[in-house]
Formats: sequence, structure tokens, C-alpha cells
Amino acid sequence: MNTPSHLILNLAILGRRATPAWNWPIAIGSVLPDVALFFFYGWAKAMGLPEREIWSTVYYQPGWQDIFAVGNSIPLALLGLGIALWRRWPRWAVLFGSMLLHHLQDLPVHHDDAHRHFVPLSNVRFQSPISYWDPARFGAYVALVEWGLVVVASVVLWRRSRSRWGRFCLVSVNVFYGVMYGLMYLHGGGFA
Repeated sequence: MNTPSHLILNLAILGRRATPAWNWPIAIGSVLPDVALFFFYGWAKAMGLPEREIWSTVYYQPGWQDIFAVGNSIPLALLGLGIALWRRWPRWAVLFGSMLLHHLQDLPVHHDDAHRHFVPLSNVRFQSPISYWDPARFGAYVALVEWGLVVVASVVLWRRSRSRWGRFCLVSVNVFYGVMYGLMYLHGGGFA
């Protein structure tokens, strides 16, 4: 899934109007598993690497895959959640819960780019038959479902939010998804 989707879905699922202090830990936990990916991409662009090489070769190098595996580890997120619950640290529990939810959202929609979600217990990659982006793996349909879930979650968040800034961000993300979906799958012929 795309990082903004994780953010919106996790806030809609885990957030509560009665506990606004949880919004930041939820937000951080929802994007934390992808942070290494952003650093990787920034480094690759700074090195002058072309997009095709970044995503077809460098992304799959063992060193980078090890870094991505740590940030996308279900056992490590569960360990963090367990410690936070044991120590009665609710904000940390929400953060690790949000990370875990991110992993569970990613698990069914990654194929070639599947993470090693079970590190350090196993290096197995669950390669789903569907992909959130690859047209050869129903990416156009999965992306449409993802966008639909984001729209529904955005309505939930719109009703909870009193902030103009928050509502502006929700509208912006949904418009961006609509434009990108049109460019990638409708105009680009992503439906096979």
C-alpha cells in the first residue's frame, strides 16, 4: 500500500475523538515502516541513479533488504507492543499497534517487492498473488480498492476532524490518488 493510505486508514481505525493525544503516535507508527524506503530513495536519487535501476536492481540488494526487513518486521512490532502494554505506556502501545496494522495492510498486496515480515524468526517472504501497483498482478484493481478504502476512511476522519488543515490534507490526498490512478491505470492502460 502507499504510505498516505496507511496514515489515513490507521487514523480511521485506531483513532478516537476521545483520545486525540493518540493521533501522533498512530501517525508516526503508520509511516515508520516506510521511513527507510524514503531514505533509500533520496540516497539513490542523490547518487544520480535512474528510476528503473533504483526499483529493479538497487532496491533488491541484500543490504537494503535487511534494513527494510527490520522496519517491516511483525515479530519486532509485536515485541514493542507487548513491552508497551506490560509497562503501561499507552502512546507507545498505540505506535507499535499502528506499525503492526501497517504490516498487516502490506502483507496481502506485495508480490515481487514483498517484505520479509517475519524477521528475525524467518526470512520467508509472503509473495501475494496480487499487488498494489503492478498491473500484471491486478494492480489496477487493487489500487482502486485501496483508493476506495481511503475515501471511506477519509469520510470517517472528516467527521471526527474539526481542523481545516486536517480536512484540507484529506481532500488533497484523495484528489492526488484520483489523479495518479487516472494517469497510471486509465490513461496508461494499466487494466489488462
